[in-house]
Amino acid sequence: MKTRLLPFPLAAFLTLSAPAFSEGIQLTIEGVRNNAGNVLVLVFDNAKDYEALNYWNAVGYAEISAQTGIVRHNFSALNEGPYAVFLFHDENGDEDLNTRGNHLLEGVGGSGAPNREDDPNFSQASVLPGKVTVGVHYDK
Repeated sequence: MKTRLLPFPLAAFLTLSAPAFSEGIQLTIEGVRNNAGNVLVLVFDNAKDYEALNYWNAVGYAEISAQTGIVRHNFSALNEGPYAVFLFHDENGDEDLNTRGNHLLEGVGGSGAPNREDDPNFSQASVLPGKVTVGVHYDK
């Protein structure tokens, strides 16, 4: 059996134009208002657990030190999808999303939300591995 080599320019083009293998979810969180506490991130792979925010069944979880502006985290093992991301800025470190009546006291965000105030269902929030950006919404 004869082996044929591709001409260098063609081989280089095919290598550069081939899609890169996914390295999980590369999450960028925008709009963190201060450096207090942590940003808690949950990643779900099904509607039932996402919509119930059943953190016991999350396929990805991270506690990231908050910093004003942009925070990043990579979920390198999440290469299948679709996934839905929910997060909140736990400013006081109690690991609960604090509210007063119907008002959020801490910021929240979700993948697939056209506006930061939106609360998308799993289908709307679904993302595939790759670069994912989520904005944080604060009521006050």
